[in-house]
Amino acid sequence: MGSLKTFALAGAMALGASAAAAADLAYAPAPPPHEPLGLKGTISSGFYLRGDIGVGSQSYDELDVKLNNGPVIAAAGVTSFTTIKPDRGFAAFAGVGIGYQFNSYLRFDLTGEYRGGSFNGRDQISYNFGVPTNQTNVYRADVATFVALANAYIDLGTWNCLTPYLGFGIGMANHSVSGLSDQGINQAVGAAFANTSYAYGDSADKTNFAWALMAGVSYDVTSNLKLDIGYRYLNMGDGPTIGLRGANGLLANPSSSVRFKGIDSHDIRIGMRWNFSDPSCCGPVEKPIAYAPTVRKY
Repeated sequence: MGSLKTFALAGAMALGASAAAAADLAYAPAPPPHEPLGLKGTISSGFYLRGDIGVGSQSYDELDVKLNNGPVIAAAGVTSFTTIKPDRGFAAFAGVGIGYQFNSYLRFDLTGEYRGGSFNGRDQISYNFGVPTNQTNVYRADVATFVALANAYIDLGTWNCLTPYLGFGIGMANHSVSGLSDQGINQAVGAAFANTSYAYGDSADKTNFAWALMAGVSYDVTSNLKLDIGYRYLNMGDGPTIGLRGANGLLANPSSSVRFKGIDSHDIRIGMRWNFSDPSCCGPVEKPIAYAPTVRKY
């Protein structure tokens, strides 16, 4: 009988403790609204400014040489004519732009940049005006290009403040070519000595359609400032037709001309973007907080 009383007393104490715990839970504060887990302050929409500098491996696809406004090979006395595609040269550039970030994945901007560089080209011609003769012409010109593009980018997510992206741009390129020189060496077949010829070109400019493909990565220096490093393929269309003057020899006719066709560049650029909004994608990750369940007291 004593044992039964002991067990009954223990059971009563256990029930009392449970009731007290339930009463405490009944008065526990309700949990606050819980924010989604992840990085604090994902990028908000808003305007940004950008500035870029870089260097490009620039060249052209074809050297278009005309004689009397027609193909050189069709001219009287010409027996063969070929142009030689040059090696790529370096072109430095700098640009600015303004853009808008629509969300964490999509942004657009308008950019303008100035590029400076030079072109070199060469052709080989054989002709026969009573004496078979071979000639080589070397062309050199300075080129300044202004490029304006409307660009769209897809940001591919952010990891440790790094955001890779892909982009596409369309717009225009204006080429201004000056200082064209044409230096030739011709030698009659079997002759012991060679003769030289020289011509120069008028300055000219042309505007054409341009397009670009881009890929790169940005790094969040601060909540508003991003460092951007990327690659770009830029196609800038054809250069202007440049008339040749002052030559002694085959290209003495003022209707002779040179044009650099299919100008493009493989660019590496580095820049900064400043967001006017207050994004912050590098904050600490939120940790879930465990709350006791709400218990209603009846």
